[in-house]
Amino acid sequence: MSAKESLALQLADPQLAKLTSESEEIRLRALEQVETRFIRCLQLDEHIQFKPVLLLKQLIRWFGHTPPLAADRVLAIILELLRSEYGETVVRKIPYARLKTELEKVRRVLRDLNSKRVTELLDDLQLLLLQKYKMDLATPSISSLSAIDLTSQTNQSQGNESVASGIDQLLANLKPEDFETAWTRPCLDDVASMTSMIDMPRVGAMSVLELQVQLTHLTIRMGDYPAEYFLQSPYIFLHLVHLQNRNDGSLLYVNRALIECLKQLQRRIQLQHNTLSYAASLDPPATRPQQLRVSSALGVLLVNCTKLISPLLFCPTNDNWHILELSMECVRTYDVLGSRALDLGNLRIAKISKQLVTYNNSLEGSDLNKLVDTMVVSRLQSLIFHGLLKDTVILSLNYDKQMDQTHAKSLIKRIIWDSSNLSCQPDRVKSLSGVIRLLSAEPSLEEQHLIKLKRCYSLALNQLRPNTRMGAVQLIQVHRQVCMVVDQLGSETLVKQLFDAVVECTPLYAGDPKLREDAEKLIFILMHLPDPHLRGFVYRLMPRPVVSHFHAFMNKTVYMTGCSNLELVRHHILGLPLNTQILQGLILQSMEADAPEQVRQWCIDYPIMLLKLSCLLNATDFGTVFQLILPVLPLLICKSVSYKQLHKLIWELFEPDTSPLDPTLMLRGYVYYMFHPDSQLRSDAATRIAFVLQCQDYTKKYKPTMNQVPIEMLANDFCLIQPPVNYSSIFDDHTDEPFQGQRSLDALIRLLQTKDLRPPIRKSTMIQLNVLLQNWKACDDFATKEDGYRLLLETLHNALKKESANDPADVLLPAVSILMKLLLHDAGFRQEVANTFEVYVCLLRALYMLPHETQLRQDVSICLFQMLFHNYINSQEGQLVLDVELGPMILPVTYEVNDSPPATVATEGIALQEHLENTHFGGDKERAAHHWRLYMAHCIRQCQASITLEAMRNLDIRDCLKMNVHDLALEQASDLDLQLGRQLTAAGNCSSHEDLQQIVTIIQMFLMLMRSAIPQKMGERLWKLVHKYIRLAPGNDADRELYKYLLELCLTCLRHRQPQVMSGLSKALETDHHHSFHLQLHDRLIPLETLHLISQCLVQLLSAECHGVTMNWHGKLFMQLSLLAKTHFELRQLQHVRCVLSILRHLSERQLSLSAVQLMQYCQHFIQLSSDLRTSTHTGSQWQRDCLHIICQLHMHKSRLSAKTNSTDDAGVAKKVLRYLLGLCGHSDGEVRALAWVSMANWITSCGASMASILPSLDFLPGGLPACCLTTLLDIHEVMLVRELAGRVFILLMPTIGAEASIELLRNHDFLKDAYNALRVLHVAPCITKEAAGEQHSCEIVGCFVAICIQMVDLKPEWCATLCEHSFMSGLSDVMKTPTPTPPPTAPPSPPPAVSSLPFLELCVGQICQLYALCHRDNFEFLQRTICRDSVLLQSFLSLTNNVLNLESPERLLVQLFKLFLVFSKDPNASAFLDEQLRSWPALFLDFFLYGLHMSFINTTLQRYTLSALSMVFIKAHNVPETDSLIRELERYELKMDEILSFEEEELADGKDEMISMKKQLLSWFMQSDAGGDAQIPTADIKASNAAVLLYHRLDALFDRHYPPRTFHFLQAPGANHVQICETFGGLLKISPCAVQAAGQMMLLDRVIHLLETFLDDPVVGNACVYVKRVGAHKSRDILSNLLLLINMLGQWHSSHHAVITQPAMAATLVRILIRIWPWLSHSPHLKEITVTLIMFLTEHSFEMCKQTSLLTSGQSHSLLQLMVRVADFETTRKETPNREPNQSVVPALRAMANCCSCAEGRLSLAKMHVVDMFDTILPENPSAAHATKVRPVVLIAWLGFWEVFSRYDVGSKACHLHALVNTIRRSTPLSTKRILCLRILRNMSFFNSNRSQLVEQSDFINLLRDILIQPVEKKAQAGENALDSFAEHCLAVLMLWKLFGFGAKYKGMLRGTKLYKVLIGLRVDLSDVYADNPHKFSDVPYAKDLAKLLENLAESMRQ
Repeated sequence: MSAKESLALQLADPQLAKLTSESEEIRLRALEQVETRFIRCLQLDEHIQFKPVLLLKQLIRWFGHTPPLAADRVLAIILELLRSEYGETVVRKIPYARLKTELEKVRRVLRDLNSKRVTELLDDLQLLLLQKYKMDLATPSISSLSAIDLTSQTNQSQGNESVASGIDQLLANLKPEDFETAWTRPCLDDVASMTSMIDMPRVGAMSVLELQVQLTHLTIRMGDYPAEYFLQSPYIFLHLVHLQNRNDGSLLYVNRALIECLKQLQRRIQLQHNTLSYAASLDPPATRPQQLRVSSALGVLLVNCTKLISPLLFCPTNDNWHILELSMECVRTYDVLGSRALDLGNLRIAKISKQLVTYNNSLEGSDLNKLVDTMVVSRLQSLIFHGLLKDTVILSLNYDKQMDQTHAKSLIKRIIWDSSNLSCQPDRVKSLSGVIRLLSAEPSLEEQHLIKLKRCYSLALNQLRPNTRMGAVQLIQVHRQVCMVVDQLGSETLVKQLFDAVVECTPLYAGDPKLREDAEKLIFILMHLPDPHLRGFVYRLMPRPVVSHFHAFMNKTVYMTGCSNLELVRHHILGLPLNTQILQGLILQSMEADAPEQVRQWCIDYPIMLLKLSCLLNATDFGTVFQLILPVLPLLICKSVSYKQLHKLIWELFEPDTSPLDPTLMLRGYVYYMFHPDSQLRSDAATRIAFVLQCQDYTKKYKPTMNQVPIEMLANDFCLIQPPVNYSSIFDDHTDEPFQGQRSLDALIRLLQTKDLRPPIRKSTMIQLNVLLQNWKACDDFATKEDGYRLLLETLHNALKKESANDPADVLLPAVSILMKLLLHDAGFRQEVANTFEVYVCLLRALYMLPHETQLRQDVSICLFQMLFHNYINSQEGQLVLDVELGPMILPVTYEVNDSPPATVATEGIALQEHLENTHFGGDKERAAHHWRLYMAHCIRQCQASITLEAMRNLDIRDCLKMNVHDLALEQASDLDLQLGRQLTAAGNCSSHEDLQQIVTIIQMFLMLMRSAIPQKMGERLWKLVHKYIRLAPGNDADRELYKYLLELCLTCLRHRQPQVMSGLSKALETDHHHSFHLQLHDRLIPLETLHLISQCLVQLLSAECHGVTMNWHGKLFMQLSLLAKTHFELRQLQHVRCVLSILRHLSERQLSLSAVQLMQYCQHFIQLSSDLRTSTHTGSQWQRDCLHIICQLHMHKSRLSAKTNSTDDAGVAKKVLRYLLGLCGHSDGEVRALAWVSMANWITSCGASMASILPSLDFLPGGLPACCLTTLLDIHEVMLVRELAGRVFILLMPTIGAEASIELLRNHDFLKDAYNALRVLHVAPCITKEAAGEQHSCEIVGCFVAICIQMVDLKPEWCATLCEHSFMSGLSDVMKTPTPTPPPTAPPSPPPAVSSLPFLELCVGQICQLYALCHRDNFEFLQRTICRDSVLLQSFLSLTNNVLNLESPERLLVQLFKLFLVFSKDPNASAFLDEQLRSWPALFLDFFLYGLHMSFINTTLQRYTLSALSMVFIKAHNVPETDSLIRELERYELKMDEILSFEEEELADGKDEMISMKKQLLSWFMQSDAGGDAQIPTADIKASNAAVLLYHRLDALFDRHYPPRTFHFLQAPGANHVQICETFGGLLKISPCAVQAAGQMMLLDRVIHLLETFLDDPVVGNACVYVKRVGAHKSRDILSNLLLLINMLGQWHSSHHAVITQPAMAATLVRILIRIWPWLSHSPHLKEITVTLIMFLTEHSFEMCKQTSLLTSGQSHSLLQLMVRVADFETTRKETPNREPNQSVVPALRAMANCCSCAEGRLSLAKMHVVDMFDTILPENPSAAHATKVRPVVLIAWLGFWEVFSRYDVGSKACHLHALVNTIRRSTPLSTKRILCLRILRNMSFFNSNRSQLVEQSDFINLLRDILIQPVEKKAQAGENALDSFAEHCLAVLMLWKLFGFGAKYKGMLRGTKLYKVLIGLRVDLSDVYADNPHKFSDVPYAKDLAKLLENLAESMRQ
């Protein structure tokens, strides 16, 4: 060891002696040296030589000098000395008493400093001494925290009991199912560290301060360990639950630790479910330890929280809010776990909720404000517990399939019963409704009833407010709902509105029967309201309209404008719309003894007025009115017994001489009086009935009735049956036995059906039938007989006729008796008979015929009684019940009366409300009344703040429905906004620290409940309160305590993302450099608790900020805290460092504005800080995570800087860093390992090329760093995330180590084999279940394998062949075929399905597709054999495409999809399959292609590949049949474009230049035109309606962006995008008529012409020749390239037949442009060819273009046609250079010339130019001519084609070059194109008479025709060497002969004199014979039928 090293590792005695020097400077310098060396050695775990006892003494003597300097530093050194291994020496040599005495002296010396930091250090020293000297403490094996019993408060006297008893008892109470296999197991060092964290003195010996400090340490250090460690021994979670029961003010600290534990547990649960966190376990399941099951632990905690809160509910303390917060966090943890809460916890929450509601309801008082203040806290707590109860029920719904829904509903009901809660929290009502819907698919019956009743109340109460009142018609239409609650409301105002509505709508009833019906029902309901007061009020309202109407009749005035009095009455309206039920109600009300006399009088006056109308109306109209009165006539007659005026009216109404009634009605009226109590009236009625019967039988067909009736009998009353017949005697006694006489009954009926039945038999049959029907069930059976009733009535009727042979009594007695029974049995039959006049006559005749037959009189009387009173009779087997009391009348049978009021909507509403009170409200009338009072208040006052008692008092409803003081107080207490505002006001006015702390705790509960739903104004006030107290640092203990309360409040606001607090705090930190946060953070003596709270506040603030916001304080604070962390570490304030690191971690994610040098320095700084606390266990892992995360973020900031500053020049530093990071890759914490790999990747990237020199220095690893990366990737026992990151690092290193080394590594580790095996156990889902075990591989791992293959193919393309031969490649196709949600391919989907797994898409699309695309270059055959033939994979490709389009940012993946799509497009099978699928799925096609065409992707790879793929689609679609065309399918795929286009126009108007949103791919996106300011697109006329037009509009926008009309210049070189857009645009226009139409609407051609004109008019360019000479040919390339692109696009566009130019102006403009461009063509042969081709297409489809091309316009020396002729002439005759590609312009030029032949101008121009003279050169008569052999065949054929067209017209038909043509024909192969064209030219010449003589005289020509005709022709399959397979030449020859010789005798004779004629005859005969013998011989030979027809024509011409 060197001298320097020995000095560094010792503290010599002279150096220690300087600590007590008299010089202050020497003492401080010595302290600095001692502190630095001692602490440094402890950190590095190095040995140092010194005397521990001497050092301790010197440090204690330090305090002998005054004033004491650096007291905290000296005490910290003493503390570290005693904690270290050197402390054992001190313990051995210095007694405890002496050391304790010295420390007490020190405490007294330092007492005046008032430093909390010093006090804490002294307390820690005192605690450490107790531990070191083991004074009064037996060190337990388990923490003494467990001495606290969970079920009871531990007394201080129990401190001496066993420390293990409490935890043992708790563990003993747990069941085996409360434990599970541990997720992970801690190592022994971690167990020791956790044990030391909670290993503190027992409860009795520990001060509160010590416990709080220890708990704060525990809270901060919890992040080191996985949360499941706390559920394993030593059970930290259970210790904390025990500590909750202390009563010493430590509950807040305990709950903080528990909340942190729960949040960490939530994160851990989510991490456990993540596939990337999975690693195959090395331990067998049986050897793993047990841990407390999470759900059980949460249950223990939740139950304990409810126990703690129960005694505090009604005497709130400062602990309430964090107990509630802990309970809510517990429930949230259940949700994250995916488990239901334990039943015990649910029940306790429900119980507390009920207690709080009961307590609030029990409070009384008359002072509203005091009452509100009393219940505000308890009300707040009840709302919180309501939320907890709802959340626990939701948990059960989501995670418990066997949940008892009835029990769950009972729990939810407790929330529903709290009406104030629901009325004040509409959002909670909506949430609660969702829970109820989950509990039952449909609302329960009582819920439906409650909703129904509330709607009724709402409608009714709306009528009491002027602004919501309905009109009369609408009110009548909804009368049922209103009347359901009108009685409960007791509102006369509402009743009057209803009644007035009926009267007001009187004119509408005639034309609206439904409205009339509703009005009648409404009147009936109002007349029968259960409340007598309201009912009397209704009757008092009636007289006004009725009397007015009646007086209008009397006075002959108009009752109501627009109505006729007579018409109203005809419609049964007299003041009110009337019906029988209304009249009956009036009459019955007049009989009510309890009704007021005035009401009873009115009720009888109304019918009287109706009857008096007989004097005012004619008989017909009164008959109409009487039909209304007739059903209630029995009641009127009954009432007339005691009311003489009414009797007089009715009796006079039936007077035969004066009655306006029909005689049938008069007879019926007199029958009523036969039951009248007045004998005289009965006698008069009998006499008049007899008279009517006698007059009625004017034909004398009935037996006489009065012959046997003596005069005295008329006075004895026919129908007076006294005593009345007992109803029970009519039918036999009831029996349960079924009727047995069906056969007898059928037989009797058959007998009655027999005609001419003998009288005795008829008599006996009727008697038997009468006896049989005494059985009620026999009547049931009789009613089913088809002719039963008819036979009975016929028998009755026939017995009364004169010709009847029977004795009347024999038949009438049983017949009437049977009729009586059947009427009693069947109500329908009874009603039918009652309205049949003939039955009345028959019964009365029988009665008058046999007056002495008592039985007959009795039965007839009962029959008549039933017929007259049928409306009021309800008969059953055992009783006869009347609906009304007919007491005054003398009825013939006994009866019972049911006078219960009729059921109406009003009674239904009352019954419904009573039912709800018993069911929904559990029989609690007070709760129900409270509910309805609140509902009334909210209906009347729409907002809660407007509810006042005065407003409710003035409302016309019952007092029991009006809100009282308690209701309003509870309502206000439930108004969170109102109460929070009151609390904030109270806090602002508070002057006491304690009161303010209490208010802050209440505000905390408000924040717990409201969270982020705090209104803006409240949020601003909340921030003012927080800012007021945290802006300045606290000055004393009271301020510090209040400061902590406000920090807690600020932290809660930030956790809930309160925007006003976040923005306010951020601004304060930026502008106020003296803010308490800044000052406190830089205070080295800051208490740990305060620092922890401040750090949490900053962490929450930073995590909530938007990443795009840059603020100055981020970078500055980062630099300050980085130094502060180092300072705290040097002071061994490790927990302070942790707090600072947590802030720095989030600060590093913000914009720091640091230079590259600074960033690298800070990276090294945090690497050093990480190294300072380096451990291999979980202890300190959060420290490492924070440091590594900061390093990664700093690297990201560095990567954003320029490339020059982004490299790491210091290779030595990089080596050390990489060696250190490699060490961290073996850390026990998975996240630390992952961050270490990320940091390593960042360093490797920043090293760049220097990495090659660094790698050899890392060879201490087996195989070096690359092998380490690869083995980590292949290690299945490693966490998948770490494996993936290691694989990514390997990919980074592959270019550095080279292809060969990479291949060697892959081969040595069997990479491809492991990769293939990984595919078999691929886990696709991003979540993994607990059941997963063994080897698993995520999509990310397989993606790494594929990425390595991609990198290898890039490095060495030859390796791809090796890869393709491996089974791994075939396995990748199976991965892509993994089922994913796809829509049916036969129909377009509605919304696309959601993406199931983003990693799976990344694998399939981002990796596998890319690999396949790479294979295309050298291994396309492999792809064709595999994926291109796999239809399932192709279908999966489309499904993956659909899923990718649903991503928020799918650009990168879409590029890979387009690459593979292009590969598929090159294979015919794959291309055909995709084309078929896309035709059935056009929406996917649009989404796929339109996405990349958006303006935001200009000049991106995505857009380039999109255009390439789209161009490929258009090219392939060009030659596809119309039925299979994808473009046609797109054109048929119509969309509603109105909304899209309107949106597009708005966006154009706003000038937007970016895509608004990339979220959710919608078609409407792609109609957003994002053209810039240069765009000139008229959108007003766009009427796009299909997908092809959508494509056009997007391409049009791109075209306009790349070719802006105002700024585009041809001197700019076109880019790749220009080329692609023009090609794609032209391809679309070529194949889609709809796109062409859209182009016309968008004036695309005009814009292109404008571009060209702008170029041609540009003075900078000028003339082509001059420009090229001036600047050089190479400078004109840009111009030529731009011209080439635009003209090529025009050529593609106009090559289709649907792109026709019809406007002369456009054609002329286009021709003029082309002529002006012509000088540029000489500088580019390709441009010349494209331009001539364009002219060819233009003239081919447009007649107008032909004309304009042929014309010579003013200002031009040549026409465009002349230029075409020159091109053809020049290219034909010029000498060609050997081995040079011939110019391709001549063919299109000749086609253009041929096209122009269609117009006269073109033909004339061509004739003037003597174009045909060219054939002297190219087709000379002498074959050996000089130029004959130098013309290429293609050119010659083109010229012949032109001549063939030109020769069709007279100017071109001159017979010339005949010998050349004949020679050419003879030298050409039969049926060749050249030979056919020459024949056609000759044919055309033959058509003109001017050529006939010349052609006929040409013997060569005639011989040629003969040679053609003698050629043999056979079918193609049978044709020999010399035989032809077509009659084409024969047809042409015959046609020429017919035209030349078939007309004119001279020519006919000439033909007959030649051998040719015989050939023609022979040919015709042969064809005729062949067709006769074998019709199918020439069926497949072309032109055979045409030839036969021509021969017939020729023969016919020759015969004529």
